Amino acid sequence: MKKQAITYLFSVLCLCGTGTAWAKSSPESVAPPATEQSPATIRLLWDTSRQTIDGFGVGEADWADDVFVFPQREEVLDALFSEQGLRANLLRGEIFPHYSNDSLHCDFALQTDTSRQVARTGRQTLEKNDLLRRGQFWLTAEVHRRYPDVRLVFSTWSPPAWMKEGGHATPDYPASHGNLKRTHYQSFADYLATFCQAFQSIGIPIYGVSPSNEPGYAAPWNSCVWSAKQMSTFIHDYLLPTFTRQGVDAKVIFGENPAWSTVFDKLEMISSASFVNQVLSAYPDWDSQRLITAGHGYVLPDTIPLPAELRRTPILPFTEAEKRNIPMWVTEISDITPLDTSMEDGLYWADMFHQYLMNARVSALIWWLGAQPTHTNESLIVLNQEAGTYVRTKRYDTFGNYSRYIPQGSRGIDNETEGLPKGVCVSSFRKGPHYTLVLVNPNATEVTCQLELQGAQPVKPLRSYTTTANTRWQEGQITLSGQRYTLVLPPKSVVTYTGECQ
Repeated sequence: MKKQAITYLFSVLCLCGTGTAWAKSSPESVAPPATEQSPATIRLLWDTSRQTIDGFGVGEADWADDVFVFPQREEVLDALFSEQGLRANLLRGEIFPHYSNDSLHCDFALQTDTSRQVARTGRQTLEKNDLLRRGQFWLTAEVHRRYPDVRLVFSTWSPPAWMKEGGHATPDYPASHGNLKRTHYQSFADYLATFCQAFQSIGIPIYGVSPSNEPGYAAPWNSCVWSAKQMSTFIHDYLLPTFTRQGVDAKVIFGENPAWSTVFDKLEMISSASFVNQVLSAYPDWDSQRLITAGHGYVLPDTIPLPAELRRTPILPFTEAEKRNIPMWVTEISDITPLDTSMEDGLYWADMFHQYLMNARVSALIWWLGAQPTHTNESLIVLNQEAGTYVRTKRYDTFGNYSRYIPQGSRGIDNETEGLPKGVCVSSFRKGPHYTLVLVNPNATEVTCQLELQGAQPVKPLRSYTTTANTRWQEGQITLSGQRYTLVLPPKSVVTYTGECQ
């Protein structure tokens, strides 16, 4: 979602005027600091088992052309996907409405020229959406070629304009506002199936598709409004049967509203939790293996004239998804506050990642944009197109403390803490005999604590990977002493620990 114009929701409610942006929320408080008589302790509860981790990723939806034309684009991809970079295993793109302008024509731009020459001159010679289609295809194909284990997912901002009613068109956005006509539910299901088949035909498998990005928001860019009832009917009666008939293996992703959840009833239209729960409650016979539920991680700013209690966006599991054991993903998270590349910003986001992984038990985290020229906090990497240079922000670094070291297929496990200073948080995961901890210390003082494993015997030294204002994933080692490890967290740091037990 483009955050620059996110005033619609509040002007509708007569709550505020223009200039509103999704903003940062305050981290939750934790236990009081340790005393000399009670040393701080972290205890891993080995026999617990929570969500399965599907991975960590980035999006380039609607901005892939920025990476396509960037002079050092291969370096940027390495920074996002390679072993030396974030090791992201998910890439999110967009199923454009302008792939099809009428019922007789559909072109997914798989044969277009994406050469370096086109990239150098495209801004001057190509129509905006033509360049965008080429850019996304280059990015998708190049990521698949260089990092074949990356899973590709796509969200739909809007069906093609000819399938809709009540829409609005501009040269850049041919399918804004409006709804999908009921008479075109099957047409849209076929469109999504054909998209997946087209990429499969050139050896690029699609892992999942979403029929709607932010279905509760009639945005001024390409958008389409859906009710939960409309979405449940479309997925259950049209999309899943079409995928089955046509042999499309892609999973169906849905939810994806701007807020993970809301507490104010007049903001329910932007709640992913409410939308997901209503969709799943509509039918008792969902094929859970074909579904992924999703939400976005944007919060309401304190400039909104509402009490803080009504602005909350609680980070909790989707009740109906958890009941059916359907994965929950964050498919967008960022904000448009002024650009901040500092460790303070990195610590803020590290805490947010912790809350989604440990409180909401999500299986995947996808940052809104991997790389973009920007003056806001929408991307992990900030591009300078003119100079051909780029900056890795500290949120890039702290995202890497999760994405690099929590293997796909890990299970979340519980932990108990005693005496940790306020603000310190612990995320914990295991895969077979191996485990990963991510600790966030936002305090200006060093924190020392003991690590214990309940239900398993630790073996071998721990490996540590430390991010501070001056370091990125700095490696270290902690020796086992008896049945414990002594962990030392530098001030204002994020430290990942990986270990093994028997």
